[in-house]
Amino acid sequence: MRDLDGRIFLSASDLMRFMGCAHATTLDMEHMRETGPTPRQDTEDAALLQKQGDAHEAAHLARLKEAGRSILEIAQGKLAKNAEETKAALVAGPDVVFQGAFFSGHWGGWSDFLERVETPSALGPYSYEVADTKLKRRAHPKHVLQLVLYSDLLTEIQGAAPEFAHVELGDETRATLRLADYSAYARMARERLEAFVADPKPTRPMPCADCSLCRWADHCEGVWQAEDSLFNVANISRGQVKKLEAAGVDTLK
Repeated sequence: MRDLDGRIFLSASDLMRFMGCAHATTLDMEHMRETGPTPRQDTEDAALLQKQGDAHEAAHLARLKEAGRSILEIAQGKLAKNAEETKAALVAGPDVVFQGAFFSGHWGGWSDFLERVETPSALGPYSYEVADTKLKRRAHPKHVLQLVLYSDLLTEIQGAAPEFAHVELGDETRATLRLADYSAYARMARERLEAFVADPKPTRPMPCADCSLCRWADHCEGVWQAEDSLFNVANISRGQVKKLEAAGVDTLK
């Protein structure tokens, strides 16, 4: 999340974070505006996952090269410049564009791979589909948010919507997703984030599945301690907290 001359720029990571925890988005916005807390550095676990993810991506790229695919690589730099380079690369028509960039409206980012398919588009007798590398052994709902976003941005360039998107999984298998099955959900999620950013609603820190790798975890832990929060009870659920608070019990004391 960045402020570009008064316009908030959003990425797939921002969208996935928001769908997991709206409070993390609140803190991201405060940090962007230099009015909130400072995030912690990446944990060793997060750094290790990033390293493993980079290695998985590099291994898939190597396999494509070994298979003799023609590959055009975009050297990651400024997003707007990379997006123009990506458009030129797609017109050239290689088998694969690696690190293709998109930048349109409030949204953009770098995809892992754009793969040529022989389906006509404004580019010519061919078009492209998005493929991303993920360490998981099965596609995750959050992956859909990223794949649909990049596919929609790709559609703006090639004038034809791709039918499929792909995930190269950690066990070297491929999951292929029919975008029409997921696009409505993913676009609704983007609309929700855009609306939240335009008119933020109050949020509070609540434990979720993303906490272990979240850069705001230390801050939220501090809030729970300072407030003597019910979330300090081991294994307590959100539903249990809501019921206790409704009954007037809102601290450990």
